[in-house]
Amino acid sequence: MTIETKELYFSNVLIYKNIMLKEDWQDGVVVMENFTLSEDIYRNGPVFFSVKSVDNEPKFGQFEYFLPINERVELEKHPNFRFEPEYEVGEALVLRQASEEIDFQTAYSKVKDYADSEGIELEDTYYCFLLEVYEDIIIDVYVPIKRGDSN
Repeated sequence: MTIETKELYFSNVLIYKNIMLKEDWQDGVVVMENFTLSEDIYRNGPVFFSVKSVDNEPKFGQFEYFLPINERVELEKHPNFRFEPEYEVGEALVLRQASEEIDFQTAYSKVKDYADSEGIELEDTYYCFLLEVYEDIIIDVYVPIKRGDSN
């Protein structure tokens, strides 16, 4: 598996935030899918989420789930959701098909080890992209490079 450097940009992004057990990461994906169905929101990109460790709670993570949608939405009645007209994941190290690892934390550790060996400083948060390809799921792990510290 190759680790690459990439950037991402999305327009019209629906965001859901929650603290939960890291092993329950799929719950947020289900929340996003159910919400878009119940609110007649059209998705036009992959679901992805970020994970940040919770201090003194290694089994828990602060999750943010993202879903590109077709247009602006008003969310006053839904305090757990927010809308961003633009969302960017700047320069990041990317591990494609991270699902071949034991879990996302293992994939993140692999990227972090690579970064350490190359002298690259990374952010604490990492992103997992769920890409549906031919009725299968490919998972990419993106770990943002701290701005100004790369090359």
